[in-house]
Amino acid sequence: MVKVIITIGRQFGSGGREVGRKVASSLGIPFYDKELLAVAAKESGLSAQFLEDYDEKPTNSLLYSIVVGQSHMLMHGNGRISVEQMASKAQRDAVMSVASKGSCVIVGRCADYILREEPGLVRVFLSASKEDRIRRICERDGMTEDKARDKMRRMDKARRSYYSFHADGDWGEAYNYDICINVSRFGIDKTVETILQYVKA
Repeated sequence: MVKVIITIGRQFGSGGREVGRKVASSLGIPFYDKELLAVAAKESGLSAQFLEDYDEKPTNSLLYSIVVGQSHMLMHGNGRISVEQMASKAQRDAVMSVASKGSCVIVGRCADYILREEPGLVRVFLSASKEDRIRRICERDGMTEDKARDKMRRMDKARRSYYSFHADGDWGEAYNYDICINVSRFGIDKTVETILQYVKA
């Protein structure tokens, strides 16, 4: 198979991880979501817990930290680097590393932007109705509808801010992607099939 890198941006609770896993399994290629943190930890020497704490969280961005006066600076080489920058660089390097090794599916982490010059890149964005997303969050995380609704709003806001800070574009806007799918209209399996058809085409 010709090398293909599939990146999946997603609204929180839209089923991005499940879709990504099934696409990767169907193609017989590696899948990375939280797994990317393990790669970043191994290659950077940073702890997995440290990277988890800064994973897709815009309130830990350098800009935010400077504004509120909470940026933690460390000596690095001949200069200073914030822990936020260190975590961001480790994830960026991990995205580029796994992509350099061959075909794969990567969920989130601005991978669509980081790999924008990569040949064979397919950029996907998944959305779903609020009702379906809340139901999925309730079932997956074992919480009430009110808590699921609040978490959905917080996570979508966080992902939008994270993407805006790290990428030159707008999260969820169609022009940033090759294919946008409403999972509520298609369902998980049909969404997977549609992505596979697009990749093959």
